[in-house]
Amino acid sequence: MKKLKYLLLLNLILACGKPSEDKSAEKKVDSMQTEIVKLKIENDSLAELLQSKSFKTKEYPKYFDSIQQPEVLILEKLRKKQNLIPKKPVLGGTMHFTSVSFINDHLILAEYEDGHIMGRSIYQYKMDKNGNLIFELLSELKD
Repeated sequence: MKKLKYLLLLNLILACGKPSEDKSAEKKVDSMQTEIVKLKIENDSLAELLQSKSFKTKEYPKYFDSIQQPEVLILEKLRKKQNLIPKKPVLGGTMHFTSVSFINDHLILAEYEDGHIMGRSIYQYKMDKNGNLIFELLSELKD
C-alpha cells in the first residue's frame, strides 16, 4: 500500500512538472513565430525597396531628353571609336566595346574585349553643339 501511495505521489509530482515545461515550450514557440513574422515584414520591405531602386529612371544629361535609349546610342558611338580602348588585342583579336553603364550625367563605365582578354574603363562624355558625342578616357580599371 505504501508503494502504491509513493507511486501515486511520484506520478502526481511528475504530472505537475509538465504544465510548466509546456508553458515554457509554448513561450519559445510564440517568440519564434513573432520573430518569423518580423523577419517576413523586414524581408518584404527590403524587397520592395530593391525593386523600386532598380526601376528608377536614370538621370541623363538634358541633351539626351529627345533620345529614347541613351545607352544604345553611346554604345553605338563608342563602337566606332575603338582607338579609345587602352588595351591592345592579343592573338589576332579585335578589341570592341560590349556594354556601357552610366555612372552619372558625365561619366560612363564601358566594358570591352577581343575574345581573349577583356577590360573596363571610365570615360567622360559630352555632346558638342553639332550633336556629336565626345569621349575622354579617364581611367582603366585594373582587375
